[in-house]
Formats: sequence, structure tokens, C-alpha cells
Amino acid sequence: MIATYFVIGLVTIAGLVACASAKPAGDRDRERTVARRRKFVEQNPTHVNSEDIRARMVREGVGSAQAAFITAKAADHGIKPFTMWLWIEQFDAQALGIVVAADLSHRDLLTHISNGTVPDLEELTLFAAANGLTFAGPPVRRPRRKVLVDSGAPRAKRPPMPPIHEPGSWSGTAAPQRPARRDEDGLAA
Repeated sequence: MIATYFVIGLVTIAGLVACASAKPAGDRDRERTVARRRKFVEQNPTHVNSEDIRARMVREGVGSAQAAFITAKAADHGIKPFTMWLWIEQFDAQALGIVVAADLSHRDLLTHISNGTVPDLEELTLFAAANGLTFAGPPVRRPRRKVLVDSGAPRAKRPPMPPIHEPGSWSGTAAPQRPARRDEDGLAA
């Protein structure tokens, strides 16, 4: 009986201590959490989610309502957050908003990312506006492609390939003929 009261008393005291030490998160705690998440996603972009995309779009000048609209539309079309992250890295957030609102597919976005091309944004702006995207800033500019890897060394120019007329033949240079090996007596080996 005394053990039961003792356990109930310990649980009550532990609960009171936990409630007294807990406090709501302040602005500083929230900012630190946001900064920590941003750093984590920059180091591990495969772990990006729609909220990270929305926050990045807002940081790059897209309105919060439009960023929410774009991420919701992307989720409806099956566009993965990692693809959107790659698009923002290679082009920019405004271009992402236009292509998503204009109903480009996930496959189209991946094709443009891999080819390093940007679709005609002026044309897609009409479709994006018809689908509910509003533009509050200056007219849409064509984003400049960011070079992800550049060694800085000039590329060597290859000589042109000779024509091939049928399978198994190459009219170009034949294999060089090597002189026959001779042993020390001068006889062919």
C-alpha cells in the first residue's frame, strides 16, 4: 500500500517538474530550427520535402500564397520535391512556378534539367496565368543556366570520324602493320 502511494507521488512529482520546465518555442528557437533544416537539406538534397521547396521559393522572392499553390499543384501532378529542388538549383524559383502552373509533367521537367534547356517561359506564362498563377513582379526573364561542373580547361577537338559504309567495315585507317619480330639470329619469330 505504501509502495503504491510512493509510486503515485513520484509520477506526480515527475509530471509537475516536466510541465514546469517545458516552455513554448520562441522566435529564436524557431529560427534556429529553420536554419538547421535549411543546412541539412543543402547537404542532403535527396531528403527535401514540399515544405522545404515552399520555404526556398519564398526566400527567392515568390509570394507565400503562390509558393503554396505551386507545391500543391506539383503534388497533384506527381512532381517530386527533389526534381523541383534540382530545377531551382539549375534555373530559378520563378521558372519553376511557371512550368508547374503551366502543367508540365514530371518527365518534362526531368528532360529539361538533363538537357540543360528551358522551355519557352513567355508562352508558358499564358498557360500558368490561366491555371491561377499570378505575377506581381517584372516580366518573366529567361533564366541563365547555371554550370554545375566546369573544369576550366579547354576541350580538345576530336578529328571527324570517317564514314562507315556497312557493318563490320571501317574505311578509315586500318590497323598498323607491325614488323615481324626477329630473334637474335635475325630469323622471324
